[in-house]
Amino acid sequence: MCKIILVFTAAILHPGLSVNSQWVYQQVPTNASYYITLEFPSAQIGIAGGAFLSANFFGRGAYTTNSGNNWLISLVPDSLRVMVEIKFINLTTGYCAGAYNLNTTSHTIEMIKYDKRTFRVLPGQNIDLVDNYKGLFMKSTNSGQSWFTYGSLPSSVYYLLALHFVNSTTGFAAASFDFSGGVDDRVIKTTNAGQSWTVLTMPENINNLSDIYFIDMNTGFAVGYDVVSDTGRGVILKTTNAGISWSRQIFMELYRFYGVHFTNSSTGLAVGRAYSIFFEPDDAKIYRTTNAGVNWTNVFNFDDVEIYGVNFAPNTGTALIYGYNFFLNFRSREFIARTTNFGNSWTESVLNDTSLFLFDTKLLDQNNWYLAGGDMHDSVFNGPVILHTTNGGAIGIEPISSEIPERFVLFQNYPNPFNPVTNVKFQIPKPSFVKLVIYDLLGREVATLVNEQLKAGTYEVDWDASNYPPDGGQAPSGVYFYRLVVGDNTNNGVGFVETKKMVLVK
Repeated sequence: MCKIILVFTAAILHPGLSVNSQWVYQQVPTNASYYITLEFPSAQIGIAGGAFLSANFFGRGAYTTNSGNNWLISLVPDSLRVMVEIKFINLTTGYCAGAYNLNTTSHTIEMIKYDKRTFRVLPGQNIDLVDNYKGLFMKSTNSGQSWFTYGSLPSSVYYLLALHFVNSTTGFAAASFDFSGGVDDRVIKTTNAGQSWTVLTMPENINNLSDIYFIDMNTGFAVGYDVVSDTGRGVILKTTNAGISWSRQIFMELYRFYGVHFTNSSTGLAVGRAYSIFFEPDDAKIYRTTNAGVNWTNVFNFDDVEIYGVNFAPNTGTALIYGYNFFLNFRSREFIARTTNFGNSWTESVLNDTSLFLFDTKLLDQNNWYLAGGDMHDSVFNGPVILHTTNGGAIGIEPISSEIPERFVLFQNYPNPFNPVTNVKFQIPKPSFVKLVIYDLLGREVATLVNEQLKAGTYEVDWDASNYPPDGGQAPSGVYFYRLVVGDNTNNGVGFVETKKMVLVK
């Protein structure tokens, strides 16, 4: 019998399958600080947008005509502040939501006072020239090679925050109607491809709208938050009559929603941010609907993560979420996780970087994906990033034998003692949700090697202690424990648990 062994090196992170993923950095122009929007109207043509940070914010764009093998600088208006979201209606014609600078007077940029995705001022921040911008809608007719201001927005729009077109003429945008972010956001609509816009009636006051998505001409969703008695509450708005009226669902356990996306007319995911407790980092929550937004259920959570969006591969159960991880001492690292079963379980990919923030993705199919963001050190974005994968982003873990085991077994790691790599082998006799975690002698979680649904089989995985801790260096010599838990991701219905000891020596 031939055995095919596929192993990977695990990095340290919160619970979630940790694998070295097959994401490749693409060569992008260096005139931007970060990209926050990404669009691919075809497999070859791609468009990115973001901003350059200096004494002010200046919008920047890029385009490719060869699947990202080369990215070139897009021509944009001099007054452009930021490109927030790009949507194309065909191979050549696309639109962009964002903002422009009223003037370019120099001032100090304090990143903590701005929303990281849009660089709109956060609520309550006292910043000079806080009203130094207005909303901007742009158009491209040459696949993003150049952009120009187009149409007429309502004069009181200070920012465009999200954009979605349902056909070549009808589009919806989330717009800010107050220069202090998180005060008064609404949905606006165009039926003439952005030449003019109508302000739609919202259910009471909505403080913030982060994303917008329409299933068809009539049914759409907008997500964000509102504030009552100084308390933020996650909000999902829904319309079934093309935006004439909206219903509102409140989620008290959330501070806000960041993104929403549907794979078909009934099934969608929404991602949000839960409240922190005692100044701990916030947690991310994933909600799912299977009845076109009538009900939403919390299906998965991630600790110490901020998720900026969710996107499905077209007409599949495969979706990607993205953002960044929090760590102690204000450190952070990129966050990427995927599902292939409509959000029931998630596999996390790790690039072993410590400073990426990821703001957008494009899934062309189940394997061909792009991610956009920036490299951030000490609260400063140092350059844009576009990543590309052609195998769904991760190697994954596969059984090393075609034989079905008769029972659950966790084997002793080999070698033991080890330095710095050891192998852990286990077997499961039936399809199960499996979690394999490394702990130190004090019971602190060191690494999560597996955290996903697996079919019956025998598996093995390496742990490389030189990847611990996440800010560099190797794990200290001593005793460690590895624990196999077979059940589900909520720790209910656990069918098998076993812990074994391992020793790291130098």
